[in-house]
Amino acid sequence: MTDTSLAPASRSRALFAIILVNFVSLAGFGLMFPVFAIYSRQIGASGMEIAGAVAAFSLGQFLSSPFWGRWSDRFGRRPVMIAGLVTGALVYVLHIFALSPLTLLAARFVSGLATGSFSITFAVASDLSTRDNRTHVMGMVSAGFSLGFIFGPAIGGVTASLTGQDHAFALVCVVGAALGLVAALLTWWLMPETRTQAPAPHDASSPVDGGPLLRRPGFLAAIVIALVVSAAFAQMESILGLFADDVLDLDPLGIGLMFGAMGTVTTLTQFTVTGRVASRFGETGMLYLSLAIIAVGLAVLGLADGLALAGLGLLFTSTGFALVNPAVSGLVSMASPPQAQGAGLGVMQSANALGRVVGPLAAGPLYDLQGEAAPLFWGSGLLLATLLAMPLVRLPAREARR
Repeated sequence: MTDTSLAPASRSRALFAIILVNFVSLAGFGLMFPVFAIYSRQIGASGMEIAGAVAAFSLGQFLSSPFWGRWSDRFGRRPVMIAGLVTGALVYVLHIFALSPLTLLAARFVSGLATGSFSITFAVASDLSTRDNRTHVMGMVSAGFSLGFIFGPAIGGVTASLTGQDHAFALVCVVGAALGLVAALLTWWLMPETRTQAPAPHDASSPVDGGPLLRRPGFLAAIVIALVVSAAFAQMESILGLFADDVLDLDPLGIGLMFGAMGTVTTLTQFTVTGRVASRFGETGMLYLSLAIIAVGLAVLGLADGLALAGLGLLFTSTGFALVNPAVSGLVSMASPPQAQGAGLGVMQSANALGRVVGPLAAGPLYDLQGEAAPLFWGSGLLLATLLAMPLVRLPAREARR
């Protein structure tokens, strides 16, 4: 339900705050990209242990996101979001003391548990939006992720270059903690409380409970689609660097620029196009369109043997991904009752996190056993199968939102 008691200026500050939180969440994750594998090898981690530590982060998010969402429904968005940011900052510092592969895996898992708090930002977006502009607001909130995707690895690389290799990981951890604390401070300063409706009394039949929430019309279908999209995109993302090296013959700078270009396209699309597409086609139509665009993009990328065709594939993939997250978020919000927006959107973020675990775990064997393009073709096929199955399930309708 939209918080009509907030003045427009307060709503604008709240929207800015949650975009900032999403930026910090993904930038903090991406900070480690330039140094994580190097540091992991320094402490004796094998390739499997490095992959396990990466997956542990998303596993922690998968487990914690619904709880963060429910706590925000119960205690308020603002205090729970600040608590999550502060906890995440403290955990970032703990990474410095991870001196073995096992303790590094544990640190990444705990960091994922703390970072699950960013699922609250989508509940805030639901609080601030109306039934007609919700998907547009979700797109703006998702743009924070895209900006973090662009700048996180760049900040990490610059930070690591300021010191010697032996201390690069520790310095990156300190910068990540500082980002989290700054975001917590700005959230405390800028963001008003947006949850105005008191939660319903907790009982066995409450829709806040996981079971009844999953039985709401269209909710489970939207969550499964979120899982499939996340897994398909994570498959592509996890092998893209290898694909760029093996097939496109790009150096590390070229690979970084490629990731940056993807993030730029996604951000611009979410800020400028998402609202118009949602208004014209509705959330369900936007979902059909975005899945088709991503499927085509992954297939084109899989066929690429040079930069021109690869660039076209990445353009399609980035554009489709910019549209699909707001569409799914809007559908999940429609299917969730007013007093359980945080819980519902937390389950969605949990599904996204599970996809980021499953996708990379599937992509590695496919890449090694079936060839460089196999994860891309499998991801495209998975999305096409989802498109064909969608008419068989019931998705939430805009008129049934509240």
